[in-house]
Parts: sequence; structure tokens; C-alpha cells
Amino acid sequence: MHRSDVLKGWEPRWAQELYDRCAWFYDATRLFWTVRLAELQLNSLFAERIGATSRVLELAPGTGVNVARLFDCAGDFKSYLGIDISSAMLDRARGNARNDPRIAFKLGDATDLSNLDGTFDFVVSTWFLSHLPYPELTVDRVLKHLHPGGTAAFLFFSHPDNRLLARLMTKCFHLFQCVPVDAEAICSLPHLEAMHRYRGGTSMLVIFRRPEETI
Repeated sequence: MHRSDVLKGWEPRWAQELYDRCAWFYDATRLFWTVRLAELQLNSLFAERIGATSRVLELAPGTGVNVARLFDCAGDFKSYLGIDISSAMLDRARGNARNDPRIAFKLGDATDLSNLDGTFDFVVSTWFLSHLPYPELTVDRVLKHLHPGGTAAFLFFSHPDNRLLARLMTKCFHLFQCVPVDAEAICSLPHLEAMHRYRGGTSMLVIFRRPEETI
């Protein structure tokens, strides 16, 4: 069964309602499902590839974990824009923004990139793609907004090697309108640089880098 069948009838408002309800305890649950090695690799990416002229875009920043990472690992950046459908999550994300004028949040559907201005040097999305019926379409749209030489990093739940675990994940995740992502569809998109698998394939970090323009 395709993930679009599992998420048949999915609407963004459902994600909004879900995360508005769980925003107050969301950070406390991260200990149980985040991947430490992936977090460290994201730290390295932020430190190595975000600089003084970098425009940063985040899809579904949630409570602002990556905003805090931005300050800790790459404090010298030009601007940051985070788009999220949950106002409750964004309220918490603003607490990590330190009233920095370079940081802006937009309440809205993070899959709709039609009104974005210009390109971005660094795009990040963590644990968002698993909520989408066709996550590869969103990634493809993002790559079109990536500045030459820019990096896009996506961390998401994926199909594990163990079939029994895969079935359990699908059943549990369905309660949260969430389905493991088909990594093959994501990795078939242009400008793929690297992919990292964790915990028997239950999670993946996929990194894209658009080539520099040649004269």
C-alpha cells in the first residue's frame, strides 16, 4: 500500500490540531525518538555550511530546536525563515529566537513554497516529511529554491530493514498521521550528496548540495 493510501484524505489542518495540542510537552518526548548521531551530523553541517551571508529556510521548525542549533553551531548568518502550520509550536520556537531580528517565523503550510522570495543557502527539515502523502514533491520544490552551492538536509522516519518493525512503525505512526518515508524516491532527486541511515533504517538523514554555477 502506498503512503498516499494510508494518508488518504490528509489535510494540513490535522497536523495543525495535533501539534497545537502537543506543543507543551513535545520537547520532553524527543529523548525517546530522536537520533543522537543524526543530531551531531546536523551540528556539523550547520557549522561548516552556514556563514555570514547565508539565508536559512526551515520547513516545520516546531518548537525551534534547529533555531537553537543555529545559534550554537553557526551564530553568524544573514537570515532565517521558519514556516510552520502550528501557532502553538511557533510560540515556543520564538522562545529560542532570542529576539534576534534576523529570525522570522511564518504561520502557514510548509509545503507551499510559491510565495518564497529568492533562493536559500541552507534548507533544513527534521521529522516533517513523514507527515506528507508525497514528500518527494516537497523536497523537489525545495531544491528549486536552493542557491548554487547551497545545502538542503532532511531528517525523517524511514522504512526499517526488519519487516515486523516496519509494520509496527506504520501502525503506531498512523495514529499521528505519520508514515515512514520511501527513501528511494527522495534519493532519486537531483543534487544528492549523502544519505545516512540510523537504527536499522528507521531514520535517515539525506543531504543535497546544488553545484556552484560555472561561467
